[in-house]
Amino acid sequence: MSEYSFKAGIAPEEYREFLNNAPAYCFTQLPEWADVKDNWGKEICGLYKDEVLIAGALLLIRHLPLGKKIIYSPRGPIMNFSDAEAVSEFCNGLKKYAKKTGAIAVKIDPFVIRENYEGQTSADFGNKFDDTISNLKECGFEHGGFGLDISSYFQPRFNMAIPLFDENGHVDIQRFMKIMPKKTRYYMGSFHKSKGIRFIKAQKDDDLSEFVRLLSQVEKRQGITLRNEEYFKKILNAYGDRAVIYYAEMHLDEYVEYLKGLIKKNQNVLQNTKKLNEAEELIKERGTVVNLAASLVIMPEKEMKGVKIAEYLYAGSDISVLPTLCASVGLIYAGVSDAINLGCDYFNLGGVDGTFDDHLSKFKTKFVPHIFEYVGEFDMAINKPLYFAFETLLPLAKKVIKKIKK
Repeated sequence: MSEYSFKAGIAPEEYREFLNNAPAYCFTQLPEWADVKDNWGKEICGLYKDEVLIAGALLLIRHLPLGKKIIYSPRGPIMNFSDAEAVSEFCNGLKKYAKKTGAIAVKIDPFVIRENYEGQTSADFGNKFDDTISNLKECGFEHGGFGLDISSYFQPRFNMAIPLFDENGHVDIQRFMKIMPKKTRYYMGSFHKSKGIRFIKAQKDDDLSEFVRLLSQVEKRQGITLRNEEYFKKILNAYGDRAVIYYAEMHLDEYVEYLKGLIKKNQNVLQNTKKLNEAEELIKERGTVVNLAASLVIMPEKEMKGVKIAEYLYAGSDISVLPTLCASVGLIYAGVSDAINLGCDYFNLGGVDGTFDDHLSKFKTKFVPHIFEYVGEFDMAINKPLYFAFETLLPLAKKVIKKIKK
């Protein structure tokens, strides 16, 4: 008969090794994520079967008034959710830990993706939707449903991710270019190079104010609030070389020469003359080099044996400068090229609404992505009265504060 034991306080390196041998996991389960979310407490817990770690979770712990806490596992736990016995043992251990630490509830968001979403052939992420839901419910978790709105949960329930593999599991840039629609492929590679646009990587000690400036353009256009410079520094410090900031760097002097060449060849003289005048005015205002767009990508660990996913985490562009050059498409091409060189299976473009009629979906569908539909959030109430108050009164308080600020 197998012997199970639940343990809190697992060493980060032991947990990292466990993750890298799992069929799949999200970067938010790596110990580094707790360094980014340093305004939360942290813990790594796991379940051992015959002294072998078979399940684990990075827990983020939010301190509440009166010494209470709420526990959240971002895209965790990582385990075989079809193993009902192991799920039961893990959940029992997690519940006892939560009670001991004064938590009023545990919220989890497993990295479980619907298999064969609407006929697409996806990589094997190692779990099944139905088994996950039924076994977690059996252990006292309440499923948060199948909401479609991007903001319904802590993290979007739908992502769009570009598959980088063919039917034989091979990963290469030629295949990627073949599956891209002609209109998308047009803005990759030589299109930007010929016009003086270079896709460069920021150095680790670079000032991030320019990156934040470009992201702020998105905030202004969409009326949203992203992150500040300090937050991005935390990501770069936590993930090291695997956190890459790309810039679409425009060399306007080269663009001017390109346009003069077209005019000399009598190609669209009126249109290109207008573009030339615009470029020369920009040089007077901003100099010969300007950044059109930027993105932040987190690459997977090299040691990972399961499904490798590069995460296109943040991006922004200044559409006041030559928007028709579609620098954002080139940024994705630059990130995909590096992801392919690292043997990635997917380039995850991130969250969208489940209706797929939002502005994010309209841009991301240009890259023929797969749909990642996650199983969703689960809550286990440890102190039901307090958790009910937290779930109902906190959203109400936030609405009141928002109205007061307006």
